[in-house]
Amino acid sequence: MSKNRARSTFDAVTAEGRRPVGGFVMSSDPNTTLIYGAAGCDFVVIDREHGIIDLASLIGHLRSAEAGGIVPIVRVLENNPALIQQALDSGAQGVLVPKVGTADQARRAVAASRYQAGGRGMCPVVAGTGFSGEDWATFSKETNDNVILMPLIETWQGVENIAEIAAVEGVDHIFFGLADLSQDLGIDMLADADRLIEIWRHVASVAHAAGVRIGAPLGYGFDPEADFGTLDADLSSLRTATARSLAAFRDAEAPLPR
Repeated sequence: MSKNRARSTFDAVTAEGRRPVGGFVMSSDPNTTLIYGAAGCDFVVIDREHGIIDLASLIGHLRSAEAGGIVPIVRVLENNPALIQQALDSGAQGVLVPKVGTADQARRAVAASRYQAGGRGMCPVVAGTGFSGEDWATFSKETNDNVILMPLIETWQGVENIAEIAAVEGVDHIFFGLADLSQDLGIDMLADADRLIEIWRHVASVAHAAGVRIGAPLGYGFDPEADFGTLDADLSSLRTATARSLAAFRDAEAPLPR
């Protein structure tokens, strides 16, 4: 039986009337994934595009996600079938693919995430299969039914082609990336938030019309339309909490005796 429960988990949380919430993991320390699970998050995005996470660290995060009962999604470095397969073979239950700009690119990524002719390679001796090829027909179907292949819309090309991307079979979750999109448009991510929110609403509307769920970073004005979302990354949360604690201490600190 497949251990992949990404889609069923997202479906169950949504059926409860709330949105799945997670966070980005940038640290190589798998304890950060355990913390997200202990805090009650539904998923983590283990970031191999911008983070310092190598393959050995990835394995630790995936095992921590399993122990913590949360869905591990891996952001791969690029839309590369080998990287998608590696993440899933290691135990990822979903893959976030950067800079998907066309329907063809989305189809290529979906194929790499599915056990099918011309798609994900079959190997029963990996963590993602439980190191067993027993009843492969059932296992592969359950895995295909539950894996989430999530295009990241973070370029103007992706925005322009959102209808075609959302129509690709196998794309039922999309993520909106405001940082790279703002850079692609030559605008400021915070100062020009109104422009990004306008684009977001268009993308979300098109995705929803196609029956596709769309997620985004929470707290930037995207929350009303977002079907799921992420909080700050682990390291930025650590910095924010440290700065807050330090400021509180400095405000209350008594002068040293002289």
